[in-house]
Amino acid sequence: MPSARELILPLRGALVPIPAQPQDGVCSICHSSAKPGFSHCLPCAEAAAADPPEILPITLSVHGELIHSHLRNYKDSPTAGVRSRMSLRLAALLATFMANHSRCVGEWDYATCVPSATRVALQPVVDRIQLFAGRYRQVLTSGPEAEARLIDPARFAVSPDVRGHRILLLDDTFVSGASVFSAAGALRDRAARVVGPVVIGRHVQRGWPPSAELLSWITKRPWDETRCARCAGERPRASLF
Repeated sequence: MPSARELILPLRGALVPIPAQPQDGVCSICHSSAKPGFSHCLPCAEAAAADPPEILPITLSVHGELIHSHLRNYKDSPTAGVRSRMSLRLAALLATFMANHSRCVGEWDYATCVPSATRVALQPVVDRIQLFAGRYRQVLTSGPEAEARLIDPARFAVSPDVRGHRILLLDDTFVSGASVFSAAGALRDRAARVVGPVVIGRHVQRGWPPSAELLSWITKRPWDETRCARCAGERPRASLF
């Protein structure tokens, strides 16, 4: 079996570092682009009343590019070999991140994934990672309205009792944030402490001017597994560069 470093190698050129916050043009919740003078992107501004947790993305996922393709096709490709290969790469990426940033993520008792209405797409990826062996419990299930882009903790049922547990919440992609914020709300309503949440890719579109501005400088920097948004996020004029 190739090492995690070897599995990630085909992705390295497409992995995009995450900007630090607070700084102008960066959302303080999801670390994506925001309009100048605003502390939140539009989805997170709409979610602010629900007191959403700060998201910890591993990479920016640029629409139509390699990471975006992996985050779609690891679960939706019609070819089993493609699904397996992409799942392995994403598992290696998530495992590498967790190994390097356990302090940034925080202490947790067990992990769970954000489900869609029909499946828990990320679970096969998580199942490949030794860190989660015996520490993964799928406590969230979704109802028929789980694809709606509205924040509503009632979209998810929680079982068994999670009161007092520290639950690492995992998701593959953050677009509007409705699913992960609803899942976090459902866990909080059951008196669990939400850790993370860790998402593999924060989706961004080059065609939106604030994202284009952010990507114009941040994509010039290599993704470094020893740095994350919470411990060493990127800044336009960082002295390191």
